[in-house]
Amino acid sequence: MGGYRHIDTAWEYGVQESIHWPFRLADGASRPPKPGDVQEMDMEGVWREMEGLVKDKLVRDIGVCNFTLKKMNKLLGFAETMPSVCQMEMHPGWRNDKMLEACKQNGIHVTAYSPLGSQEGGRDLIHDETVDRIAKKLNKTPGQVLVKWAIQRGTSVIPKSNNPDRIKENMKVFGWELPQEDFQALCNIPDQKRVLHETIVCEQECR
Repeated sequence: MGGYRHIDTAWEYGVQESIHWPFRLADGASRPPKPGDVQEMDMEGVWREMEGLVKDKLVRDIGVCNFTLKKMNKLLGFAETMPSVCQMEMHPGWRNDKMLEACKQNGIHVTAYSPLGSQEGGRDLIHDETVDRIAKKLNKTPGQVLVKWAIQRGTSVIPKSNNPDRIKENMKVFGWELPQEDFQALCNIPDQKRVLHETIVCEQECR
């Protein structure tokens, strides 16, 4: 968190309340949770409370996190105040195309977390062959290529790092573009698989 907390200004301004996970765990649930540990939450009740924060001018915007398309459609069916942002895992190894398109159609901004993949999650895209080839071709770092890909898709990104030099490096993504052929090559990386899965939530909640 220390790597990018200073950039995530929602912490500073108190403007963004998010439903971090759109479900709740049973008391005493194991980690990772077992089948039956994941329970439905009162999504409408929680959202009404969050809408009240906007009406009372306690926050400027409200958003969601880790929503599936099914849960997003459910929320949009009763929301009076639309979510301003949806934060989700997104990178060339997990494009989440349907969610991205649904958010765009409804005017919801998308923030991509884990844009570089994850060593702990077993999908470190920094060392992906396609990413590495494009980085060498453009004389950029793999991290810069991955962040730029996300930006060119119309999302913001929150790459996690505790290394000050790498944080600065990841911010040098302006003033240049990924050529279309390279952008499409990243869009076509096979084996779509999220890196944040049953380590936190049951697999069925990730679909």
